[in-house]
Amino acid sequence: MRMRMKAAAFALLVGTATVAGGVTAPAAFAAGEAPAAVSDSGNIRAAGSGSADRTLWTSNRAGQINIHWDWKSSADGKSHYGSFWGKFYDHKIDGKYVLLQAKWKGQDWTTIRTAANGEDFRGDYSKLNGLNFRACLQGGNCGAPAW
Repeated sequence: MRMRMKAAAFALLVGTATVAGGVTAPAAFAAGEAPAAVSDSGNIRAAGSGSADRTLWTSNRAGQINIHWDWKSSADGKSHYGSFWGKFYDHKIDGKYVLLQAKWKGQDWTTIRTAANGEDFRGDYSKLNGLNFRACLQGGNCGAPAW
């Protein structure tokens, strides 16, 4: 069975950013685009508030993550906060974990969740800009970003 991994990147304190679940990252999020609304061209652009639904696949299609996230502009208008949730699917029994990775302004791709096939996940974030998600398998095979 797969064990849950605590987020290593999502809780905010003064001078740091945190995503619920527990990881602290440098706070370099004062400017930049938020994950956000889909424009006519299919690109996601920053918006004051919104939500998105995506199906993320690993590059070899062995793993799938259905994810929904929302965002709202912070009171100072310099960052975003919100929630994310969804479900993991493992389409190949190969002993490798399916990983949810996140990336935001000032941080590279970081694994924030992993779960067993069919298991749900949920989390919150604050003081971030440019939040994005992708699905990976343990050891590689990362798929395309959500936006």
